[in-house]
Amino acid sequence: MIAVARKSEELKTATWQEGFLEMMPMIEQQARVAFRDLDAEAREDAIAEVTANAMVAYERLHERGELQRAFASALAKYAIRQFFDGRRTGTPQCSRDVYSARAKKTVGYEVLSLGAPGEQVGEWMECLINNRQTPVPDQVAFRMDFPRWLDNQTPRDKRVAQRLSLGYSTGEVAKEFSISPARVSQLRRELADSWHEFISAALGQANDEESGEE
Repeated sequence: MIAVARKSEELKTATWQEGFLEMMPMIEQQARVAFRDLDAEAREDAIAEVTANAMVAYERLHERGELQRAFASALAKYAIRQFFDGRRTGTPQCSRDVYSARAKKTVGYEVLSLGAPGEQVGEWMECLINNRQTPVPDQVAFRMDFPRWLDNQTPRDKRVAQRLSLGYSTGEVAKEFSISPARVSQLRRELADSWHEFISAALGQANDEESGEE
């Protein structure tokens, strides 16, 4: 009991960041073993993601005053499982991201098909509506811009984006398109970069038109 009480006092006085930094090498090592079959770039990305996920979990325990439950092996296993389930920290699987099907459960989105009239609902790209976080004008802009952006993609990449937006995991998409999970992760990043470039260009054009009207 004395040892437990002493440990609890030490956890209160130390910052949670310091505590996590002590565990980080063990978490990274466990992740390295779990992702040993990935190529070097994908493996490092996966390890970084697991580390970030474990850090978020550790901080939550700190906020609840439950750091005595924090163990490197348990945090690593949890974060690795999250990774294989397709959950990401601050990436396309976060609750605000248009690629994430989990957003509908976490934030309470409804969905609307962006397909042309006559297309079956649920088999095309989905769009966020009744989003309690994103302003309505932004939702409308997204519903207009996203299909246009998709039209600029190759047929294969377009189908990959559709699958990812519907919540298919990296493994499921890899299997369907006969590519490696690492390649799916790479495509996810490339699609995200392409989307941001598209939006930046659209905003630049809108600003130019506004300046011209003045």
